[in-house]
Amino acid sequence: MDFNQRYMQGKLVVSETISVVLATYNGERFLEEQLQSLVTQTVRPFEVIISDDDSTDTTPDLLATFERSAPFPVKRWKNSPGLGFRENFLRAASKATGGWIAFCDQDDIWRQDKLEVCQRHFDEGVTQVVHQADLIDSTGTKIGLFSQGIEETRIRTALFYDVWETFLGFSMMVRREVLDIFPSNQRFVDYIEPKHLIAHDRWGFFLAQTLGKTAEIAEPLVSYRQHSSNLFGKSGRKQADADIRSKNQGYIDATRGMLACIEGLPEGTEARFPGFRRQAALRVYASALRQVEARGNIYELAGHMAFAEFIRLIKTGCYRSAQDGRLRWRSVARDLAFCFGV
Repeated sequence: MDFNQRYMQGKLVVSETISVVLATYNGERFLEEQLQSLVTQTVRPFEVIISDDDSTDTTPDLLATFERSAPFPVKRWKNSPGLGFRENFLRAASKATGGWIAFCDQDDIWRQDKLEVCQRHFDEGVTQVVHQADLIDSTGTKIGLFSQGIEETRIRTALFYDVWETFLGFSMMVRREVLDIFPSNQRFVDYIEPKHLIAHDRWGFFLAQTLGKTAEIAEPLVSYRQHSSNLFGKSGRKQADADIRSKNQGYIDATRGMLACIEGLPEGTEARFPGFRRQAALRVYASALRQVEARGNIYELAGHMAFAEFIRLIKTGCYRSAQDGRLRWRSVARDLAFCFGV
């Protein structure tokens, strides 16, 4: 297959700012479609950085063919042994030389104008660009819209989002200097999977929404392929209690790490990122930390004592967003369910 020969677009525009960062592992089933969608972009990437995590299928062969025939620079290497997707993505991103990083999953399909549309929003002060996606099944058939809460195209100010919110990596572009501001090997634990350091997309989101503005695009610029879902059995009450305590501790540890990162940002960060408000960021993350620590008190109690603590936290505003005071309804529902043994 010659990817370049398949490219049938008319006038081409080359982006001098966007590095596509693709992490692969045993992706032979869908990889070719994704690679072709990179070739047919109306705005070509400045470069494509590919890091393969020790694949054992034909993925390396597909990548070698792509590297030879792609109409833009491709830098490729293989990790042996594999690093896992978190380190694979972040190490690949560290090799990029473009001004913006576009994370790329191996099994999706990009809309032809994804880079072109996103590039229109590279305004001063914007540190990340995010967008909607179409959901597709294994055959490529559209099965729904994945909005990620994006309702219209607009700009969000720094610290707009909940500190534990994120967008999925394939739907993000992050200004490269955002990732350069703090060493990735010093990042905090992942609040979703505390046994690991935080994933590349949650790390990029944390830094970008702290340091500057976010451009939301209400267009599905990627077809996000759905695989078979994991199934979880119902655990008993005792196990569920242990799980919720462990999960909350993960959030506590991660939020402490977030606060430590803000405290460790070097002098001059404000000059590099005019939208960064150090004191506001310290206040937001400190407030978020107090909230998850306080909620941990509920999980050490039971029955009416847990409910009494829940009421106290409601009255003291513990369930309100550190950014804008919005009530965290899901947190309220989760803790009520715990109090009543649901």
